[in-house]
Amino acid sequence: MVVSEKNKKLMERTLDTINWDLVFKFYKLVGRTIGTESNQIPGIKKIEKGDKLTKENIKDEILCLVTYVMENDISHFVYGPWDITWINGEWEVEIDPQNIDPESEEPENNEEEGIFMPIGESLLEIHFSPLVVSAKEIVTEQKDIINRDKDGISRKDLENELDKAVAEENYELASRLRDVISIYKNKR
Repeated sequence: MVVSEKNKKLMERTLDTINWDLVFKFYKLVGRTIGTESNQIPGIKKIEKGDKLTKENIKDEILCLVTYVMENDISHFVYGPWDITWINGEWEVEIDPQNIDPESEEPENNEEEGIFMPIGESLLEIHFSPLVVSAKEIVTEQKDIINRDKDGISRKDLENELDKAVAEENYELASRLRDVISIYKNKR
């Protein structure tokens, strides 16, 4: 799909609202560079060694990302610190009011062309999220905490995993777990 002129203007207006100085400071602060993500996007090229990162490099990166999202009509896309949401309002529905019989829901076949109407408005959101934090809580019983060593693994946990490995007939894993349990016993 080719990006229409209307959507190109939407893209330009959205990109013009980004505080490029702040984004550039973040990139420099954390040592982020261009084109190092695991998923490769057409048009995004790594900066050559010896070349310095510029605001224009970052602008080119996000321009390639947004173009990729629009061309492939991807509704949500995350790439490094960039989170892009795209709703394409240019999808159209064909309506032919002359061929619709008010008594039936089935349109009659006619050679005349119908009217194409957009299904909604286009929406482009670009979020720059340099920091994502998450936490996980593990609930354990008090008696289980007493039996744990400094790595947080109890002998009971290892024995449970050993039983599970034997039940699944994963004898290689069971053998290794048995060796770890024997080392664990000798350590005490």
